[in-house]
Parts: sequence; structure tokens; C-alpha cells
Amino acid sequence: MAEMAQKKTSVLAVLSLVFGCFFIIPFLGVLFSIPAVILGIAALVAISKEGNNLKGKGLAIGGIILGVLGIVIISFVALLSVVAIPNLLRARISANDSSAKANIRTISTAIETYAISNNGKYPVSESSLSPYLPRRYGNEAVNGYRYLLNLNYNSYSIVAKPETCNTTGTRIITVKTGGIIQEEECR
Repeated sequence: MAEMAQKKTSVLAVLSLVFGCFFIIPFLGVLFSIPAVILGIAALVAISKEGNNLKGKGLAIGGIILGVLGIVIISFVALLSVVAIPNLLRARISANDSSAKANIRTISTAIETYAISNNGKYPVSESSLSPYLPRRYGNEAVNGYRYLLNLNYNSYSIVAKPETCNTTGTRIITVKTGGIIQEEECR
């Protein structure tokens, strides 16, 4: 009886499947998905040419499918990033603007409350406001804005400026004696 020669498994098919399995790992998926497809196609071509000597068609097809899946997922994530990141940045800037306006109101209310308690005299330093404010603001960065307090007995002004215009905020917000708030575009 003649023994049947055993078919060898295509190395390209095995590599295609192995590379295709890396699609699930961030960053490695990018590096291995395209080679998985290329090796899978090369393996199928080699198997079809040497059908009697090579096996591994299923492995090659699996590698191609996983490689294509990795390419699709990578493309989807890239597209999602292109759309989502600018929207998240705009939302953060908008939140910083709103926070700065609320902080300006809080500081102004604290100053006016201080004046009511001190015969109409305004504080000359931020430390006098510690019972009225939850935190310090003077020349400190809070949510992308820097606060400049100009205090004297008869008047005050507070300016909230973005640390980086159009990156951490879009408005310069000012409040003056009496709680009058003004806003202008940051340039």
C-alpha cells in the first residue's frame, strides 16, 4: 500500500491568522491588520497553486477576516476621533466660559456682602474675603481662566481672562463695582 503524503500547513496562512488576532490590541492592530490580509491572500494563492501539497485555507480566510475586521475597527475609531474630539474641546471651552462667569458672580457677591458688613467699604485684599469665598481666585488659574482682582476701599474690578485664548476660553469677563458684568471676545 502506498502511503499518502501528508499536506503541510501553509506558513503564510498561519502567520495571517496570528497577525489577524492582533486586531483587538490597540496600536498593534494597526500594525498587523494589513499584513494579515496580505499574508492571507498570498496563502490562498499558494494553496490554490499547490493544492496537493499545502493546506490551511481556513486559517488564511480567518486571517483575512480578522485583518479586515481590524481595518474596519481602526477606520471607525479614527473617524469617531475626528468627529468627537473637536466637539469635546468645544464643550470644555464652553464649560470653562460658564464657570468663569459663575466665579465672577461669586466673587462680586462676596465683595458686595463684605461691603454691607463693613459700612460700605470694600475689601483691599482677597484674604479679607475668605469667610465669603469657597477658595482663592486672585491671580490663580481656575478651569482655564486666570482671575485678576483690583480691590480698594471705594471700588473694585475683577477680570477673568482665559489662560490661552480660544483654547481654554473664548470670553474676557469683567465685573466692576456694583456687580456690573461685561463680556468681550477674547483675541
